[in-house]
Amino acid sequence: MSILALTLTIVEYLLLVVLLIAAVFIIVAVVFQKTGEDGLSSTIAGGQETYYGRDKSAHTDHLLFKLTKIAAIVFVVATVLAYVIQPDYSSSVVGIDGWKELTEFSGIFQ
Repeated sequence: MSILALTLTIVEYLLLVVLLIAAVFIIVAVVFQKTGEDGLSSTIAGGQETYYGRDKSAHTDHLLFKLTKIAAIVFVVATVLAYVIQPDYSSSVVGIDGWKELTEFSGIFQ
């Protein structure tokens, strides 16, 4: 295995980890964001209608919104990079007869 191939596999694994972390963060951040209308449920449940609670909630929602946008951008960039650096398998396509010879189970096909 060459150094370039080893480097690509390390980069591919790092991109996979970045994609997984970004995806999980996006899901969690969207779930925790406050909806546009709280309706009656926040009134009954004692929503944060005090001056301090409202300000803190707005700051948290704004921060989650910004972090979600950043995570989405990271997710898209990592996806594009993973697509660009993937190996080109089109030149190594083997027909069914060639595949039968290349596998370790070639004895099964005879």
